Amino acid sequence: MRDDIEEFRQNELKEVLDTHSGDLSGFAPGGMGCHEALHMASVYADDVYSRLAEHPAVILNPDWFRLAMEAGDRLFALYQAIGAVHLADDAAIRQQEKS
Repeated sequence: MRDDIEEFRQNELKEVLDTHSGDLSGFAPGGMGCHEALHMASVYADDVYSRLAEHPAVILNPDWFRLAMEAGDRLFALYQAIGAVHLADDAAIRQQEKS
């Protein structure tokens, strides 16, 4: 990961921690905050594919179209990555609640 991206993430993390008084437990995998991020990744990927990549101005330009499709693919990869962890933890939480 590029250092500038990690530095930006760390700064964002400090702000988020301040905003939520240091309690981010509701955003961990299995929680509603994580589910919201999963949903947002899905919505944004769908928007990029169905609205941006299908926009006539983008379709006319092969470079723009390729970039739009790559952006949609990256958002879908994010959706898959969040889902793999979130849904596994969600299932584990449900199993613990049954015990």
